[in-house]
Amino acid sequence: MKVIKKGLIFIIAVLGVFFTGCGGDSTIIGQRYEAQLPVRIDDLPAALAAVQEKLDQDQPKEAVNLAKKWIEENEGSEFMDRALYLKGRALFERKSYDKSFEAYEELLNGYSTSSLFDAALRQEMEIARRYLTGTKRKLWDFIPLGAHSEAVEILDGIVEHWPLSELSAQALMMQADYYFEKNRFLEAQGTYQLIVDHYRKSSYYEAALLGGAEASHAQYQGPFYDSACLMEARFLYEQYRVLFPEKAAQLGIAQRIEQIDEQEAEKCYTIADFYRRTDKQGAARYYLDYLTQRWPDSIWARQAEKLLQEGDALVSK
Repeated sequence: MKVIKKGLIFIIAVLGVFFTGCGGDSTIIGQRYEAQLPVRIDDLPAALAAVQEKLDQDQPKEAVNLAKKWIEENEGSEFMDRALYLKGRALFERKSYDKSFEAYEELLNGYSTSSLFDAALRQEMEIARRYLTGTKRKLWDFIPLGAHSEAVEILDGIVEHWPLSELSAQALMMQADYYFEKNRFLEAQGTYQLIVDHYRKSSYYEAALLGGAEASHAQYQGPFYDSACLMEARFLYEQYRVLFPEKAAQLGIAQRIEQIDEQEAEKCYTIADFYRRTDKQGAARYYLDYLTQRWPDSIWARQAEKLLQEGDALVSK
């Protein structure tokens, strides 16, 4: 028995060290989104008012016990949605985020017309935000685990609970920002684009349009890789510049587009140089001519003109 106990302690210690070191704080999400304040409920029967009182007195453990007891004894009550909300809030204050989320989900799924529907969703959003910014969930209530994937699932659920709302736009934005911070640029761009396509009146529209452009641009890996993402980035930057000209000027969007010009010109030059070195002079000349016409002010156009003038290994058509 002692051997088993020592082995279990060792495993727990290793897991604790390993999972505590995983993840890391999310800078964008830590700065862009403010914590959601819980709603205080006043119109309650005496037993539930006691739960609210314990929360007001910063006694979440006692509040959890009182809420659980009330829920067990009052099945079918008209106050059940409020009891579930208070239970979720008490568990949240206890940092039992998984169990808090379960309480809010029970409210959302069972009481869709509740006046606390919005508040419960916002509390779920706060749980997701905390997970994304480094807070660990606890396996068996004491082993810390990274919870980024759980956070993404929570945000997906918020969108499903209240599609096309400002709150679902915020959930998508938080998700997209997380993908961007983790260098998952393809997923980030796709999620930003959902906001651009379906939430044009949202306060997150501008940030999503810019984020989509930046995520597309960030996917470019150099002249030896696919450059389709540059065309998408250019389109989104141009769209942003038309819709938000003053902000675009402040952010240097014109310079970013110029950078894309240089990158596309470099890509074209790389293709031409490949054909030149593999003795396919007609194809090489085609790309060099195209480069000088399409990007005449680029440094690569000047390189192309030198090759065309020197005629090194180039044969006219």
